[in-house]
Amino acid sequence: MTWHRLPAAPRMIVHGSSGRSALGVRALAGTSDWRRALLDICGVGILAAAGAGRLPSTDWPRWPPTEWPALEADLRRRLPGFTVLGAVVPRQPDRHRLSLIGRITGNLVVVKLGPPDDGLEREALVLDMLARDPLPSIATPERIESDSMEIEGHAVAFLASTGLSTRRQRPAIDEPLRTFESDLAERLSDLPLPDESEPGPAHGLVPVHGDLTPWNLRRTPRGLVLFDWESAGWGVPGSDLSLYRRTCDEVRRPWNRRRSAR
Repeated sequence: MTWHRLPAAPRMIVHGSSGRSALGVRALAGTSDWRRALLDICGVGILAAAGAGRLPSTDWPRWPPTEWPALEADLRRRLPGFTVLGAVVPRQPDRHRLSLIGRITGNLVVVKLGPPDDGLEREALVLDMLARDPLPSIATPERIESDSMEIEGHAVAFLASTGLSTRRQRPAIDEPLRTFESDLAERLSDLPLPDESEPGPAHGLVPVHGDLTPWNLRRTPRGLVLFDWESAGWGVPGSDLSLYRRTCDEVRRPWNRRRSAR
């Protein structure tokens, strides 16, 4: 299988036989500022125009420490019928993480791979809790499968979840989120502490998403969708909304920032 890198978006890779169906990588393209978002859009646009096979060839990512056929075989044992369309690697070259997007019987599936202590187990637990009692007006992915596996002697955790939307995703900027904190507290009140010695609700902490930013909270044709729950836990009241409001400016175009600050 030949892999290709998207021009202007080097962290996104697709394989040549996936064709334009690999446009689903846009679902994994959360970016931390408007400039990087623009580059990602350009890369996906080139993929849409040229198709995967005409893009520059590239090697499979160095992590996990294996070739794609071995990883594919392991994943298909756990996810029968899984067909990969593309992958996104972290911008930080020393971070061990890989996100795959593919399909099972026509349905979009996202598979995250990371070290066992990288928060994927916590994210799987939170997704299960929110599947039983969803947040009002905010959709979240549903867990399909989560487990750990050994690849070339290295332990790797994985989490497969539903892909909610690939089209017309955009960062959700300046959403009011008036009841987000109380809604989350109701649904994640049984979330265990990572360490029993750490303070819990009795010390004034509340359940938090931990990474509430406009690139994780996205506006889609289905409404708001909130991704990336691996940092969920207990935190200071208001910390989610404080981070969200601060990071909205990072993805807002510069000429709109002064107006938003009024």
